[in-house]
Amino acid sequence: VHADVPHQEVAFLDETDPISSPMKAKGIAELGLCGVAAAAANAIYNATGIRVRDYPITLDKLIKGLPELS
Repeated sequence: VHADVPHQEVAFLDETDPISSPMKAKGIAELGLCGVAAAAANAIYNATGIRVRDYPITLDKLIKGLPELS
């Protein structure tokens, strides 16, 4: 789980990369973000009881998971 990931240090580079993105940012390791989407999906599941397994998690996907009204 994400809570088991050890402490990670963040390093900012002083140089920019005009080719990589419109923000001219250079990614060196996005591993620290790997659990964020899963944590958000689990929080949505805990709050609604609806498991969404594909991203992005949108309202229409949650509405499809709601039970039918009788």
